[in-house]
Amino acid sequence: HHTIWNFESWPITDKYTNMSSAKHDNDNLLKKEYADLGNQDELSQSRLSEHKSAMKRGSGDEIDTDPEDAAGRKSVLTNVAGFIIVTEFCERLAYYGFAGSLVLFLQTQLNFSNVEADVQYSAWSGFCYMTPLVGGYIADTYLGRYRTIMLFCLIYLGGLVMVVIAAVPGDVSVAVFFPAIYIIAIGTGGIKPNVSTMGADQFDDKYSKDRKEKESFFNWFYWSINLGALIAYTLVSYICQYGIPSLGGEKWGFFIGYSIPAIMMALAIAIFVLGTPRYRIAQPQGSVLATAAKICYEAVWTNRNMSTGTKHILDRAKTTYGGNYSKAQVEGVKLVTRLTPYLAVMVPFWGIYSQMSTAFQNQGCQMDLTMGGAPVPVSALNCFDTLAILMLVPFFDGWLYPYFKKIGYPLSMLQKIGLGFVFAMLAMFVAGFVEIYRVSESPTPGNYLDVNARNNITPCQNIDDFNPYNFQSWYQDPSSTDQPAYCSQVAGCTALQPNSTLLSLSCIDCDNIPQMSKLSVFWQVPQFALVGTSEILASITSLEFFYSQAPFAMRSVTQSLNLFTTALGSWIVIPILLLVNSDPNNEWVPRNVDGGHLDWYFFLLSGLMGLNLMVFYFIAKDYEYKSTADLHLVDAASNSSSFSSVSQSDPLESGDAVCVGDRTVSGDARGSNNPILRTN
Repeated sequence: HHTIWNFESWPITDKYTNMSSAKHDNDNLLKKEYADLGNQDELSQSRLSEHKSAMKRGSGDEIDTDPEDAAGRKSVLTNVAGFIIVTEFCERLAYYGFAGSLVLFLQTQLNFSNVEADVQYSAWSGFCYMTPLVGGYIADTYLGRYRTIMLFCLIYLGGLVMVVIAAVPGDVSVAVFFPAIYIIAIGTGGIKPNVSTMGADQFDDKYSKDRKEKESFFNWFYWSINLGALIAYTLVSYICQYGIPSLGGEKWGFFIGYSIPAIMMALAIAIFVLGTPRYRIAQPQGSVLATAAKICYEAVWTNRNMSTGTKHILDRAKTTYGGNYSKAQVEGVKLVTRLTPYLAVMVPFWGIYSQMSTAFQNQGCQMDLTMGGAPVPVSALNCFDTLAILMLVPFFDGWLYPYFKKIGYPLSMLQKIGLGFVFAMLAMFVAGFVEIYRVSESPTPGNYLDVNARNNITPCQNIDDFNPYNFQSWYQDPSSTDQPAYCSQVAGCTALQPNSTLLSLSCIDCDNIPQMSKLSVFWQVPQFALVGTSEILASITSLEFFYSQAPFAMRSVTQSLNLFTTALGSWIVIPILLLVNSDPNNEWVPRNVDGGHLDWYFFLLSGLMGLNLMVFYFIAKDYEYKSTADLHLVDAASNSSSFSSVSQSDPLESGDAVCVGDRTVSGDARGSNNPILRTN
């Protein structure tokens, strides 16, 4: 405890707290540094004034006067942005309604083992976080945000309709289902990076009313996302797992449950289109990400044999050494490359985060999924991650951070990220001990012939897949019923039941039925809450860090790379899962976790997060923060040398939201205490 909270041992505090004084450098120094950076003519007086104004806006100052027509201006929040808020609510409910029960669908409808389901979910989830890079590029370069959202919404809806078709009971189609879920991933990739930014585009910053309403927009945007997630994790997950008695019961649960996301997505499209005449629609202006990639490609590959006499490989792309890019452009990319180690250490963090939808669900499926006798969907525990964030963000923002600042130990950005890693490590540690307790409270295993075992089957499994009598019927006539997934014929045994043509029960081997432990699933609440706490510290602050330590012209690049770490985090757990299950006689995460070592898996992840924390400490202890003034100098030179055709309005100064992982942060919520929005 002392080691965790001894903030004097963490790096950066003095450098971080003193960095703001640098932005008041005198004009002559700005001219000198600008000329040296860009190798340009002297900075004109008008450019210098523009530069100083940008610095002032960056400090949070606002314009004092309104245009003459401000008095009669209608509310943009209610008359325009409201359409986008409702659209986002419908789309998020659709996404979480589908994703929240995806692992369960793979287990119960496609007979995937725990690891097979977890691997498929992780692969799909990672793809969902990769496609926004493509969606953002298409919007910036070709279609603009409005047309990109419309196109990808239609793709999204097509994927959801295919999922509903694939979920028809008795005719579940793998050939339809898997293409469908990746079509959904493509659809969400066009919406995730564009919808919140388009919402911010509707407000005109020259009006004070719009600037104030923009803050409210992101608050309502935030609540719409979490409301959609709440309904999805409770109502939709319940229907998928338990069905509706009057609509076919549990057998038709996934068909009915997955119909809701499809309906909500259709509604989202209708509402978005309804607001079209009122939208301010920005045109595509080019992608900085593409320019940065070209600089790297030219330096690393095209000019690989070039000798520059400098220490940095990217200098090969400078016009000074025969490349095609200005010094200012290359220096901007170089500032991004210095952040690469910090992007790398975010990957294991997102791997931990992904356990809420995979390993935590494997564990929860074999716990007591009732509350007062009423069934509880296993996905509903995700709500406690959301609730932890909703409750703790005000606490951190209003008391904890100010307290440490008051006692002389203000927390730097990297210190907060490090503490987030600590809480992620603790979440896995707690999950491991909950698993030990869960197994100790599990009943004696038994097969279908054991009445007690049959009546205590986990709701995450289908009892018919363990039924030897169904296997007898299938063996006699394969067209009469589906083969039970977990029953097989004993090798070489063909004996028949006495006075019958059915295969003898002695020739049929069925797995033990996965049992519900006596331990309530609500024992998982602490591990979900710890992950939520880690998100507040690591995810929110990583947004600020990668935003504030990059020049404006490169901020979309750093945020895109930060988003991509979430995809890598989902993918990195795949080889870990395959490794721990490589011995078929000693699987850590078997189909029936009572017979495995799920606790070892959690402890392994906790240990790996601990190693990641150590690496993070060593790379962070010598980090020197770039001041606002330093970054504005790069911005000024980049603007002069036309870094790209991208608009030079600052996305956070103008209130745009930026995606990080599966969250979006309002640009107007500056500082290290920004709340984060769930947009996964």
